[in-house]
Amino acid sequence: MSDTVGDRQIANLPTNGRNFLDFTLLTPGVVRDVRGGDLSFAGQRGTLNSLTVDGTDNNNNFFGQTLGRTGSGRAPYQFSEDAVQEFQVNTNGYSAELGRAGGAVINVVTKSGTNSYHGTAFEFFRDRGLNANDPIYSLQRAFAQGAGKPLPLKPGYHFNQFGGNVGGPVKKDKLFFFFDYDGQRNITGNPVLVTLPTPVGAAQTAAVNYLSSRINNYNRTFNQDVYLGKGDWNISDRNQLSARYNAQRFTGQGLENSGTTSAFEHTGASLVNSDSFNTQLTTTLRPTIINVAKFSYQRDSEPGQANSNNPEALVKFSGQQVFVGRNSFSPRETTIHRQQYGDTVSYVLGRHSFKFGADALVDKILNFFPGNFSGAYTFNTLDDFGNSLLGQPVRTAGNSFLEAFPGTGTTGATTHPDKLQQAYFVQDDYRVSNSLTLNLGIRYDLETVKQPTLQNAAAFAAGLNTAKIATDNNNIAPRVGFAWQPLSGRQMVVRGGYGIFYGNTPSIMYGTALSNNGINVQTLSFNTNGGAALPVSYPNTLCGAPQASAGCAPPAGFTSAPPSILLFASNYQQPYVEQYNTAIEYQVAADTSVTVAYTGVHGVHLQRTRDINIVNTPTATTAIVAGQPGTTFTYNKYPTARLIPAFSRIFEFESNANSTYNGLTFEGNKRFSHNFQVLASYTWSHVIDDRPDATAVVPGTDDAKMVFDPLHIALDRAAGDNDVRNRFVFSGVWQLDSYTRNMPRYVRAIAGGWELAGVFNAQSGQPYTAVVSSDLNNDLNSRNERAPGTSRNQFRLPAIYTVDPRITRNVNITERAKLQLIAEAFNLFNHQNITSAKNTLYATSTTACGATTSTCLVPQTLAVAGANTFGLPSAASISGQGNVGRVLQLAAKITF
Repeated sequence: MSDTVGDRQIANLPTNGRNFLDFTLLTPGVVRDVRGGDLSFAGQRGTLNSLTVDGTDNNNNFFGQTLGRTGSGRAPYQFSEDAVQEFQVNTNGYSAELGRAGGAVINVVTKSGTNSYHGTAFEFFRDRGLNANDPIYSLQRAFAQGAGKPLPLKPGYHFNQFGGNVGGPVKKDKLFFFFDYDGQRNITGNPVLVTLPTPVGAAQTAAVNYLSSRINNYNRTFNQDVYLGKGDWNISDRNQLSARYNAQRFTGQGLENSGTTSAFEHTGASLVNSDSFNTQLTTTLRPTIINVAKFSYQRDSEPGQANSNNPEALVKFSGQQVFVGRNSFSPRETTIHRQQYGDTVSYVLGRHSFKFGADALVDKILNFFPGNFSGAYTFNTLDDFGNSLLGQPVRTAGNSFLEAFPGTGTTGATTHPDKLQQAYFVQDDYRVSNSLTLNLGIRYDLETVKQPTLQNAAAFAAGLNTAKIATDNNNIAPRVGFAWQPLSGRQMVVRGGYGIFYGNTPSIMYGTALSNNGINVQTLSFNTNGGAALPVSYPNTLCGAPQASAGCAPPAGFTSAPPSILLFASNYQQPYVEQYNTAIEYQVAADTSVTVAYTGVHGVHLQRTRDINIVNTPTATTAIVAGQPGTTFTYNKYPTARLIPAFSRIFEFESNANSTYNGLTFEGNKRFSHNFQVLASYTWSHVIDDRPDATAVVPGTDDAKMVFDPLHIALDRAAGDNDVRNRFVFSGVWQLDSYTRNMPRYVRAIAGGWELAGVFNAQSGQPYTAVVSSDLNNDLNSRNERAPGTSRNQFRLPAIYTVDPRITRNVNITERAKLQLIAEAFNLFNHQNITSAKNTLYATSTTACGATTSTCLVPQTLAVAGANTFGLPSAASISGQGNVGRVLQLAAKITF
């Protein structure tokens, strides 16, 4: 089952940011993934999708996203919208030719030259003066002003997108060319929502003086240039050769770990430099036999730069926090060189249409990820931070310092998680009769990775193997489908199918296991509890003064907490999903059809990360709630001792998570005729899972994504993070020329040439989990501590509504050239669309409940928490996709 988005929809429907992949949201069963901008198909995580462009793979398999990481909140797109001819969204039951995806496979076809010259030139413009006040930003602004830190009425914003293309014949009927350029310049304000108190004493004065000059609002820039060149050559009647090259150059200043609690010096520039070359030779061996040979090369280089040489410092005070200094993971770099070789043969034999083929993907990867190599501090109060700045010892509880070093004789933070992927398939589309077609296929996938070379002796002695990653050899995926026309008039088609679809393991998991084995990287960690002081004072490190680059050896004489390590489970397997579907399509008229469809998905061997170094002798502990006499909860608290004392946390990459999805869809499609087209769909769906997440790879940073209770994983089974119960999407294009065609010329000059288009979206809010700001169960993870008395994803965000209209005036310049004047709006009615909420339901306190031996929980109400009140929009909603206030965009476009 698939949907095709054609050039008319791409050219005429509004898209916020002009990323053509956003048109996939017109497809039933598709929603935004919880990971910043990725797409979720049938409730699956975005890491299980695959994008092909002109027949070859176009994915960044290290991060589990498309090439150029356009879903990461960094680069806006990799291919210009004006360079795309059409694309097909295969959501379930697709051919065995398509694979390496358990979600969807999106096939993109870029434009080519033709026998006539054609082209476009365009400019799109936005500015904050055209925009409405964002309701969410206005709320944050009100809290900031109440705390004495005024923010501008609207955050800074300026946007320009410009470019053009040209295509045509080099030699008619023989050789064609197409060139495209697309540039974007985007300046977006980043408010820092931190207010400093009036200092009391020398220590607080030093802290406030240091922070006050660093917590100013700043701008983030998104600047990109994209170039595409394509040639098509009809060598002979039997041979056609196509070649395409696309280059993407992106610089995003202030994007590395930016946010409303990060100083500008804590950010850095995010760079994306991607190159994609594709060539394909199509040979007609016989009228019934066609061979397609393909080759592609991709390079995706994504360095992240640092704005400071000082170590990272997280400073907490008065229910707030702020990050200063260098981000603990910068500077970093991931560069991927990928080659694909493939061949497919199509053979028609009677009622059978056979297709069989094979391909190989070769990844050569450089990953430099120096986490904490420049040092990282956590200060629990302004006094602690100020004392450290003054060189005074800091020993009060709740403060910490850690620093990482490359292991002697190792590659340290540099890894090469190279990968080879092979695939083989056979597909038979068998037309049993004029009314029944069977789709039969089978596919085999094999993924092999570079094995670790170093064994952690202490881990091995405890029965853990850090020098082996299991290879899954049995990835055989059968697929069967049918299409049946039960009525003689062929107005009705019944479709159905079942299949197994294997996904990938993002190489960031392999790279993390290679570097965080307790040998490549040595980390010294110090935590205060009122006794020994931190060994150094901010901004110094164990190497002395702040380091411009990492690399010194661990100094002698320091003792530290045991290290944490990561490794793959010995029985690790590749993720796959079982899909089953049925659909009934009825053709109401020659240009109109309605469809009712059911889709079921069962996710198997999905990835997740779990700490396996927990002693399973928990103590039942009581918690009481301040201000609510009689309200008590009981929770498990694990011993401080670890199962293997030589290590702190032992993270295991497992493949035992699973999910289920059930979706019912109603769709109406009126194809373009009589000057208009309409596509509308409603989807009811429900996702249940036990928290799979292939991106939980960085201890600390990704702790919130990990299993809540490592020894009771069933507690995570609930509605999935992408559980959107109801979704309605309407889109349409309406050309008004038919109403003015017979009017006088002067009337046509004024009233003619108008076109209306738009997209309306309404969907249920996504779920979220209430947490408590403390490590109640003592598993050394305070970022995913579920609030007592609640279950995972018990709470829901409000529904999302967007109306995105476009009005276009077409002005004929010549017989072949026209000017388009465009005005469009996104979120026309300025609806407050919230995609992230404050989820801390309780804080802990030693005083709010009086004298007690129980844990004291303080509800995060408006009177207590202010801007951090549970359920209020979080800062992430300010910059999230599709959650801004009304945006107006003006454009001019010339086509010929």
